[in-house]
Amino acid sequence: MWVKVMVQYDIIYADCPWQYRNKRTGGSMIHQNDRYQTMQTGEICMLPIHKITAKNSVLFLWATNPMLPDAFKVMQSWGYKYKTTLVWRKIMSLGMGFYFRGQTEFLLVGIKGKVRAFRFQEKNIYESKVGKHSEKPEYYRELIERIGKKLGFEKKIELFATKQAEGWDAIGLAIGSEIKEWLS
Repeated sequence: MWVKVMVQYDIIYADCPWQYRNKRTGGSMIHQNDRYQTMQTGEICMLPIHKITAKNSVLFLWATNPMLPDAFKVMQSWGYKYKTTLVWRKIMSLGMGFYFRGQTEFLLVGIKGKVRAFRFQEKNIYESKVGKHSEKPEYYRELIERIGKKLGFEKKIELFATKQAEGWDAIGLAIGSEIKEWLS
């Protein structure tokens, strides 16, 4: 009998395909849900992420301004306790939004089990130009790798990945793998 063995990852890096509830907005009038396949927050919460996470692990979870409450729900449902936030300030970008022009995204950091504080002497805000749609600055991946090295965490996975990064496992429609199928 064949048994699927899941790797237990120390570091989870996720940019969820959030499903926005607003109508078409912005100069292009293209809704986020039309750009790529999205998932409802409840679907994301129900993903069996516990199958691939180590007892002691760190989650780095991207969230936009309107999706912050949902991101906290996802973090909790995946078994992580919120610890801090990193901020990406998008320069040379007008931003989108109903109340203000959102020029920031947040990288929420949560832990599961016993993970000591990173004690990095770096500021929690980073500024850079916006790349392609949904592309995040490479700075954050490099920071996460340094944190992993300091903690002795070597098994890293990116969920909902748009590219395959060296030294990382990755799951994402953009790179040819469906997360629901992979976790089944």
